[in-house]
Amino acid sequence: MDSVLDQSFPELELVVVDDASTDRTVSIIEEVAARDPRVRLVRRERSGGPAAARNAGIEEATGRYLAFCDADDLWLPEKLARQLALAETTGAALVYCGYHRVDAGFDGSAQDFTPEGRVVHVPTRLTLAGLRRRNVIGNLTAVVDTERTGPVAMPDIPGAEDWALWLRILGAGGTAAGIDEPLALYRAAQEGSHSSDRTRAIRAVWQVLREQERMPVPLAFVHLVTGSLAALRKNRI
Repeated sequence: MDSVLDQSFPELELVVVDDASTDRTVSIIEEVAARDPRVRLVRRERSGGPAAARNAGIEEATGRYLAFCDADDLWLPEKLARQLALAETTGAALVYCGYHRVDAGFDGSAQDFTPEGRVVHVPTRLTLAGLRRRNVIGNLTAVVDTERTGPVAMPDIPGAEDWALWLRILGAGGTAAGIDEPLALYRAAQEGSHSSDRTRAIRAVWQVLREQERMPVPLAFVHLVTGSLAALRKNRI
């Protein structure tokens, strides 16, 4: 939460979704909210996974722009300011940026971060065809302009819910623009976590390509193979 609240762009609201946690998460959020009126807590009685939690936050958000930050992600202080400026100058419905990929054991803060790990670079422009080949937009880096997209929601496709939304935005005629600089920190997943479940990830990619994008089987298979190889290269730390 601190890396969001410490943004150089201060006019924001932080909607924190508690997905039926059983630890001290709620009390910690309530303590922060008592000190900072920009923080609002949304409690879910039953865990529904990443898409349901993010959609609950989207429904509660009141601002024009939507951005996402999972519990183990961090934003560098200039992230929002840089991305909102890019959205204004380009008119893009979706903006994104590069990020530092750090070890799962990293326990520092965004304020005193010394670059380590590996930088994941991104293209400054992205077409629908390019995004179909592989997802280059990290969920922690995306900013969506809802004035240009209209209401949005992440499809319930575990492991690819964010990619599916980006594809819908570009498929509806929206444009995307990126900053090829690392403005966020992503902690590499531990084995056994959602992100490291490669079998499930492959199934999710196939579901997006076939059911949402309605690709013919041969073309979907080519995209699946090339995208999987690119993901393996990206996930090495």
